[in-house]
Amino acid sequence: MCAADVKADFNMTEKTKATVEEAQPTLGVHCFSERVFEQAVHFQVLKLKDSFFLWVGLQPSMANLAVALPARFDSIPSTSALLGEFSDTTSCTLAQKLCKHTGKQVFVSCNLPTQDGMFLVEVEKRIHKEIKDNPEKFWL
Repeated sequence: MCAADVKADFNMTEKTKATVEEAQPTLGVHCFSERVFEQAVHFQVLKLKDSFFLWVGLQPSMANLAVALPARFDSIPSTSALLGEFSDTTSCTLAQKLCKHTGKQVFVSCNLPTQDGMFLVEVEKRIHKEIKDNPEKFWL
């Protein structure tokens, strides 16, 4: 770029006035807890544009992370484990179910004991209830 080009660009910006618009929030956080089989289970949702991140656990730790997104040519959402032990499919399974239910891209970190299938079923029911009662807390 030569000096004449820079001068021409500078003159153009002097004549153009910028308009300032208030930025709209693109993130939101929603937390809730529930006693499931006498254990306090904590949930935290990070709502995003057309997707959400869900952390579920008994204690503050994030041992894994999975993502599910609607598949273009299949009714079953595509999933992938992003972090943690890949043999533990709990986060992938939950992300896939939530993606299918909501039609949104879903990130899940499920840090719960996986030995008790009924415990996980109750946790999933609580998540679905929260989505039904407060959909605005899950996505923009």
